[in-house]
Amino acid sequence: MKRKMLALALAFAMTCGVISSCSSSAEETTAAETTTAAATEETTTEETTEAEDSIYPLTYTDAYGNEVTIESEPQKIVSVSPALTEIVFALGAEDKLVGRSDYDDYPEAVFDIQAVGPIDLPDTELIASLEPDVVIASSIFSEEAYNAITDLGIPVVIIRDETTLEGMFDVIADVADVIGAHDAGEALVEELSADLAELKANAPETDATVYYCMGYGEYGDYTAGGDTFINDIIVAAGATNAAADVTGWSYSAEALIEADPDYILVPAWGYDAFLETEPYSSLTAVQEGRVIAIDNNLFERQGPRNLEAVELIQEAVSADAAEDAQAA
Repeated sequence: MKRKMLALALAFAMTCGVISSCSSSAEETTAAETTTAAATEETTTEETTEAEDSIYPLTYTDAYGNEVTIESEPQKIVSVSPALTEIVFALGAEDKLVGRSDYDDYPEAVFDIQAVGPIDLPDTELIASLEPDVVIASSIFSEEAYNAITDLGIPVVIIRDETTLEGMFDVIADVADVIGAHDAGEALVEELSADLAELKANAPETDATVYYCMGYGEYGDYTAGGDTFINDIIVAAGATNAAADVTGWSYSAEALIEADPDYILVPAWGYDAFLETEPYSSLTAVQEGRVIAIDNNLFERQGPRNLEAVELIQEAVSADAAEDAQAA
């Protein structure tokens, strides 16, 4: 009898164990299924959110008036413009660059990137071999190169030129959108806008005139007229453009002598010769040591470093304005 009772007890215990095991297994299975479903739902939600947040496909009307559609975020970019390359770096997207123009020289890391030729007519076969998702270029890009690259099925975006200093923000925003750096573009524009506003607020009160020398001598005199973004750089610094009365970039030595500006900005490569060449050597700014050697890329490439150009002028004008105030 005892043996029978013991057997029954063992059988009952085993049955309970099996039931408990099955129950636990069912609970674990249900929990696993719930976790998997939740993970799937979360992934689907993330993918849906990313799709909703994406600006692609993006259609951009370029400087030629062409509508270019970028289907998805580019992962490989060729920039055939020193100014645009600087902007790509400023956006923190340099890892996407697989090609750049021969004239790109800033920042230093740009020299680690494959050069593809000049800014107007690069090596299209070399560009094709890099398999870029998009090529970005300036309006100086030739139609021949444009057609050759687009015929290969590679989108080419000619970024629209701007004629004002604030237009530089639009250039940055356009580049950011095209290369997949929209958020970085918004952040950079916000930062630069605040910096420019501060520079303007701190601009000295002065009637100093500034002449920007782009070229001089036997091949002609060139400057930045009143309708250029370099004019805005001078004005933002608190000074007056000595060539504000002309449009475009062409000038004359006679007009420069007549204007006799307080300050002259000359590219470092032509600084010494400018001081020694007639009729420029007779200018008041030369005689009084107010000719400033500059990195012309700060002025002529539209991008974040334009604010350094504003600072450069502002510092020179402010220092002399303070001296004049003390002398008075």
